[in-house]
Amino acid sequence: MSRMRALAAAVLATAVVVCGLGAPTSYAARKKDAEDLRVQRVTVSWNGSAKKKVFTRTAVVPGIGTLTLVCKPDNTIIRLHAFDRTAETQMWMSKYETKNDRAVVAVKTARVYRYATAADNGRGGTGKFASEGLNQRGRIENHSSGHIHGVISQRPGRHRSAATAARKPVTSFDLSWWWTGFEHPMAWRSCRIDATLRTRLDQRVGVSWHGVDDAARGSSQVTTVPGLGDLEVRCEPDTLGTGAGEGDQTIAVRAASPEAWAYVETVQAEGPVENQVDDVAVGVDPETDTLGPFSLPRNGMMRLFLTSGGVERRFIVSSYYVVNNEKRPELNLCEVAVAAF
Repeated sequence: MSRMRALAAAVLATAVVVCGLGAPTSYAARKKDAEDLRVQRVTVSWNGSAKKKVFTRTAVVPGIGTLTLVCKPDNTIIRLHAFDRTAETQMWMSKYETKNDRAVVAVKTARVYRYATAADNGRGGTGKFASEGLNQRGRIENHSSGHIHGVISQRPGRHRSAATAARKPVTSFDLSWWWTGFEHPMAWRSCRIDATLRTRLDQRVGVSWHGVDDAARGSSQVTTVPGLGDLEVRCEPDTLGTGAGEGDQTIAVRAASPEAWAYVETVQAEGPVENQVDDVAVGVDPETDTLGPFSLPRNGMMRLFLTSGGVERRFIVSSYYVVNNEKRPELNLCEVAVAAF
């Protein structure tokens, strides 16, 4: 078990002992929760000796498009299809695998868009598809395995305001892959990709704005999480243009219980896991009754494991912002999405 997972397990175990079992959930509450949470499990699995081999599987990403898993002898990818190319659609991933005998992680972003910036004329952009390859080389390696934690979200294109636009559901996904024998005849080959997608239809959490004028319309959001407290996301512009930290870019929980706990990991850039993943485990600040605030990465991802009253809530966050462009304030932006996982 890695240091991160060991720390998380210890913290959460401590929280359960301290907080007790918590109140039982009513049937009506469980029924509503099941209706509001859409869970999809998708698997591609084949071996070369079978007569029938299925190389792709597709899941619906509610309100946004589809996600397809592809494991062919010459193509191993996950592919996002966005129904609306004029929107800004993002698939963020923390991708864990082994390279040169080292455990590494990389934050990747696959985007579908027509307008790359507020100044774009709309003639460029992408097609309706974006993808992330699972192979490390042009010729697919003989054996590979790894896993991904991801977030899929959508907002208006970067040429449009986003702060007051209706929010699309945010989908989280966990994916693992494994294949072997790809340098041998087909009969020796096999592949498996498993993915679980989770979408809450009742809570659409995040902050998006394009340009500082748009930020004035909404740069924070507070969402009540039953049994936990109020989850607050803040992504404010640096209106002074100093780059010295004016404005908050944070996520925090105003906890319902003083005995709540949080384990938070932040992933940025690419490299060995021990260098690229920062983690912290804390309890409630008794002065503010708050877990956090935790700084949002400027270009990265977070996972939050929050425990209160013996109940664990988990969230995954994608975060990208530019807040200190003093000469072109209309090009400042914030795109933060939060999903349950």
